[in-house]
Amino acid sequence: MGTITKIRQISPYVFIVFAVLFVVFMMLSDNISQLATGGRESIQTAAICKINGEKIYYKDFEERVKIRLEQMRKDPQNEGREIDEQQVRTQVWDELVREKLLFQAGEQFGINVSDDEILDVLIENPPDYLKQSFTDTTGVFNKELYLKLITNPSEVVNYVGIDPTQMTVEDRQKHISNFRNMIIAISDDIRKMKLQDAIGGTLIASYAISSAAYIERKYIDNNSSADINYIYVNPYLIPDSVEVTKEEMRAYYENNKEKYKVKNERKIKYLVFPVIPSLEDTTRTTKRITKLQEEFAEAGTSDAIDSIFSIKLNEFTGTEHDWALMQDINPQIASLFANANEKEVIGPIITPAGTNFYRLDGRRSGTNEVVRASHILVSFGNNKDSAKTVANEIKKSANTSNFIFLAMEKSDDKGSAQQGGDLGFFGKGRMVPEFEQASFNAKVGSIVGPVESQFGYHIIYVTDKKSDELKYSEITFNTTTSPATKSQIKRDAFAAMKQIESGTNIDTLATQLNIAVQESPFITKDKPFLGSMFLTNQIFDNKKGSVFEPREIYNGSQVVVVQIDDIRKEGIGTFEDDTLQIKTKLTKIKKLDLAKKRAEEIYNFIKNNTTLEGITNLPYDLNIGTALAVKNNGAIPGNQSDYTATTHIFQLPVNQINQPVRCESGYYIFEIKNRFIPTVDQAKDAIDVTKEQYVRTLFDNWFAKFKENSEIIDYRNKYYQDF
Repeated sequence: MGTITKIRQISPYVFIVFAVLFVVFMMLSDNISQLATGGRESIQTAAICKINGEKIYYKDFEERVKIRLEQMRKDPQNEGREIDEQQVRTQVWDELVREKLLFQAGEQFGINVSDDEILDVLIENPPDYLKQSFTDTTGVFNKELYLKLITNPSEVVNYVGIDPTQMTVEDRQKHISNFRNMIIAISDDIRKMKLQDAIGGTLIASYAISSAAYIERKYIDNNSSADINYIYVNPYLIPDSVEVTKEEMRAYYENNKEKYKVKNERKIKYLVFPVIPSLEDTTRTTKRITKLQEEFAEAGTSDAIDSIFSIKLNEFTGTEHDWALMQDINPQIASLFANANEKEVIGPIITPAGTNFYRLDGRRSGTNEVVRASHILVSFGNNKDSAKTVANEIKKSANTSNFIFLAMEKSDDKGSAQQGGDLGFFGKGRMVPEFEQASFNAKVGSIVGPVESQFGYHIIYVTDKKSDELKYSEITFNTTTSPATKSQIKRDAFAAMKQIESGTNIDTLATQLNIAVQESPFITKDKPFLGSMFLTNQIFDNKKGSVFEPREIYNGSQVVVVQIDDIRKEGIGTFEDDTLQIKTKLTKIKKLDLAKKRAEEIYNFIKNNTTLEGITNLPYDLNIGTALAVKNNGAIPGNQSDYTATTHIFQLPVNQINQPVRCESGYYIFEIKNRFIPTVDQAKDAIDVTKEQYVRTLFDNWFAKFKENSEIIDYRNKYYQDF
């Protein structure tokens, strides 16, 4: 009996549920009729972007962002943290673009994932993260309850820990809606994953012969290794100079034009106006600090100073720190209170955070105790009695002098063993009960045990106990940029923009303003410029010479004035644009030719030896290197990454000094001492695992190219300025 047939028998309601689930994300309030951008386009048809002619709707984007923000705000891990809405919007936009491209790719291949396929996964093979909600503490999955709720979500109100009869209608609907939304999101994930897998399968079927050979080759490369001796001739350490003529560069360019293809790119010049405190801002802060010092001095008595501190604590939004153990307080701050009396004010103290005044609000001991202990763990293994015997023997030989060494040698807790068994300070509730009780009951300097816990037998050395606590308050003065200063910086930037608009050269203006003009390399349309896709879109929507209104970047730490300096259209790059790159390439070729001559001289000097080991008096100042377990991944320890070099290692004869080989980074003379290369049969045994990796890589590479060749029109600039 098929899964879908079984589900119909379980509950015909499931199909109504999923009909609701698959359209609920498409719904928005009918109260919103037009955008806030002038009402020119209906909210139902406005696009946030267009992918190969297909719209991604503004309303869908906003709804996805709203749901994501609500989820993040409800997440306990985000409690007390500010959610970066700009970052969330960027993530959601990227997700929607990828989803649209993925479904378009599916259409291109004629692949469609049906609702029945998704139901089949949800019922027969739900994702692990969904099963976790229905798995008890012993790891048993309650499939009966899972099927009950997945086919009738309204039943979820009976399993939320509250009597359903005591719930309001709104609360009942909220629990049902939350559960449905979870299933929607999971269903979407399943659909996208199955579509991606299907496309990957189609791709690998298209390359069946080459892919099988590739997978075998990849497995062999990943699992081969060799021990080598070598001499490396670095062409850039050869003092002989080389000259590259313009004629040589021109000839190379004409013969290799296809290597110099360029995308639609822009080069930018921009002025940076740092948003930093002015002299007036600094003076204002200094006056506040001086005035507070004077008030403390005039107060005279400690009670009067305490009273003034309390008033200023509120005035300057100071911080009151509750009781904390001494070792949990910043040591620099704790040291200030070493000899202080309660209610004593200390300061001004200059710290990286600013200029601080501190008040000791209280000191106590004995309320909360922490212990510092080291331990040696003996795991139960296959024989609990044998483990206890070993633990007893260690306990007998352990003393305060040798405990560190015994822990490093014998403890099965390898993490703490590296620290001589030291676990640092811990309070109650941090360790398993048996370990905690033994540690807190033992005296400092004593060694106790073996103590049995779920992890094995512990021999415990108590090294310290503390219970001293402080609470204190602080007032911090920071020199911040005032609104007036920020306004002046923006006015300066705006004036600069107007001068550039009127024809003043940006370099000339930068000199006049005594600031450096910044220049970007050529940028592409798919990357944020100065952290802003808004700027990128502006730049690619305008012509050469365009200058834009000042813009705050990097959380308002800078204001920039941006001008388009150059435009490079898609096609073959010009010779002038690529001169430096070509010169670098030809210089490298000529340097390698010099290295070849030197490598051959070295080889002729040593070729009659049977090994590189022990050779001295080389004709040049060179060292013979050794590398063990080298993989065919381009890495030879201590040298530049060079796939050509490691490829040669797995092709050259073994146990002889081989002739020099030309590699990307220089010339090598290799002696392969030994080499292991798996057989094709061994590769076939592991081909399924490697195939999964290959399919993912094949899909990722294909999809990146598919995206690159797609027309993606970004309309976010119409609605937002921060993204």
